[in-house]
Amino acid sequence: MNHDMVLRTRVLLLDEGRLSPMVELRAFRLMASVSPAAYLPKLSRALVASSSGLKRWARPELWPAFLEEAVAAAERMDVSDPLRADVLFEARDAHQAHLRAVGRPSEALPGPATATGPGRAEHGGQ
Repeated sequence: MNHDMVLRTRVLLLDEGRLSPMVELRAFRLMASVSPAAYLPKLSRALVASSSGLKRWARPELWPAFLEEAVAAAERMDVSDPLRADVLFEARDAHQAHLRAVGRPSEALPGPATATGPGRAEHGGQ
């Protein structure tokens, strides 16, 4: 890992209110490999948020890849992380909504109870 690049990315993220969504995603992707506990939830949520923006950016072909990456990032979170259930639910829910919207509901992931594990149920399903 290039430590200079990591340092520059950390500094870039300090100015988070001014980053474009795509620059933020690149930063979160890099930082998730360095500090997964801190950045995998941010990466997953940023991917879900950006996927809906892709429709407006005339890049709808990237939408499924962003949602699949969001689910993968959430699944890589440590199972003891209290945010994991919510982040995983959000990513899988967005992915399933996309599949239904494009007429491919049969490719959807397992239902919410299986998809989120016990953590989501403990929070009252919210």
